[in-house]
Amino acid sequence: MTAASTNIGIRRAISRIGNPLLWFAGFILAWELFVRIAEIPSYTLPAPSDFLLRIFASFDRILPQAIISTKLIVLGFLAGALPAVPLGLLIATVPLFERTLYPFLVFLNVIPKIALVPVLIVWFGFGGMPKIILAALLVFFPIMVDSITGFRATDRRLFYLSRSMGASALQTLWYIRIPAALPYIFSGLKISIVLAVTVVIVAEFVGSNEGLGYLILRATSNHDLSMTFAALFVAAGIGLALNYIIETSEGWLMPWLEYQRQK
Repeated sequence: MTAASTNIGIRRAISRIGNPLLWFAGFILAWELFVRIAEIPSYTLPAPSDFLLRIFASFDRILPQAIISTKLIVLGFLAGALPAVPLGLLIATVPLFERTLYPFLVFLNVIPKIALVPVLIVWFGFGGMPKIILAALLVFFPIMVDSITGFRATDRRLFYLSRSMGASALQTLWYIRIPAALPYIFSGLKISIVLAVTVVIVAEFVGSNEGLGYLILRATSNHDLSMTFAALFVAAGIGLALNYIIETSEGWLMPWLEYQRQK
């Protein structure tokens, strides 16, 4: 790798991180000015300086709840994502599964997930299991649908070529089907991680005595909006960090995409 290409990569990385930070800083500054100029009371809409400082002032209170919510988000996401990809492969390649299993999964997806929270609480109590199951149900379908699309997007001529060269079904899957499907799968993963964050926080509103959702609910009931917004921003930061992990994994597993972007 030449020094010029290294410098280009560094500039791209700085631009990728710096541009969103500039937009975020501009948004926060506009919010701060609006609240100050309009003289909006803090119990109606706190200024960013209030709740951002509250994150550090109440860090020992927010951090344990953030860890709890993050564990539930990750477990629920993995519980939904891990079976979704192989099921997507089965439905994409086996017509019997497409005719029988896929309609049933569509029916399950139509059921309002939040409405299941009271039922899950009755079955599993007020612990973390209802949130994990709910997150898994919510993220499962988008990932499965994107996986089906990805596995079907492979150029059929590549299959003929692999057969003519004596490749086994496992080799065709590993070297042709999976690489072709990865962009679609990661698209579903990036969408679903945001859904997992949202559904876990909302589920903690309904039935929980811990987590960021519970903290937000308690703060709102006590008219402590600075704590409410502080917890919301921490939840958003968790979603952003998890999304970045998925994007980094995408670049690691599909290095050819970065080459295509540089062309």
